[in-house]
Amino acid sequence: MNKTLSAVEIAVEQAISILRQAPAALITDIDGTISKIVSRPEDATVSDAIKDSLRRLAQDLALVAVITAREERVARLMVGVESLTYVGNYAVQSTRAGADEISSLGDLIGVVRPLLAAMPCVMLEEKGISFSLHYRNCLEGGMRERLIALVEPLALTTGATLVEGKQVIEVVPGGLPHKGSALANVLKDAGTRGTVYLGDDLSDIPAFREVVRRRREQRLPALAIAVVDSETPASLRAAADLELYGVEQVAQFLERLADAIEAGEG
Repeated sequence: MNKTLSAVEIAVEQAISILRQAPAALITDIDGTISKIVSRPEDATVSDAIKDSLRRLAQDLALVAVITAREERVARLMVGVESLTYVGNYAVQSTRAGADEISSLGDLIGVVRPLLAAMPCVMLEEKGISFSLHYRNCLEGGMRERLIALVEPLALTTGATLVEGKQVIEVVPGGLPHKGSALANVLKDAGTRGTVYLGDDLSDIPAFREVVRRRREQRLPALAIAVVDSETPASLRAAADLELYGVEQVAQFLERLADAIEAGEG
């Protein structure tokens, strides 16, 4: 009688086959992937179990890295595993875009902040070169549309663009790289072959597409894993190879993956 494998077991099995192709890399997003999304972004944490699994994986793989919209220093403090590679603000420091294109949006924040007085449930999160508007705590409907109508015309005057996520709208400089280019750069620098990438939101789709490009154009083994929940956009699921449900399954996946690689299965 054949045993039906769970989503975690399938993901571990396929990830091992990819990571056998050394030098290999495991790359992950933070929020919604290895850390639960919470009402206040500054309250988000990474569990000790996930930290331990990432630390163990970093001992055996050529590269274990985090790519995030958060500032690098914030990501480093949040994850707290020194042996990882941290790429913050979508790797803006490595872009060749002009300085004007990626300059701070401080002036725009100064304009937007007082306008949010009429929307006290919206929280503005500054990220150094970008900022996010979180509306998860808003009970009234139509808040997404109200925020876009408010911010988009202002953003356009500075050349900035809007990036949507799970109950959040991020305002980023027009020249800001995306996670696909950040992933391509970090893998090129490390000279890796096998690649596993985990992400949970719209901003991770370019990274998933980079995974597909590596498979098709470079014939390199690569796997894109979507971390899904009730808010996951259909476009993210369509772009992924596999799915894990929530941070809890990610924790199980990372622990079992680390166990398997340490046991010589990788």
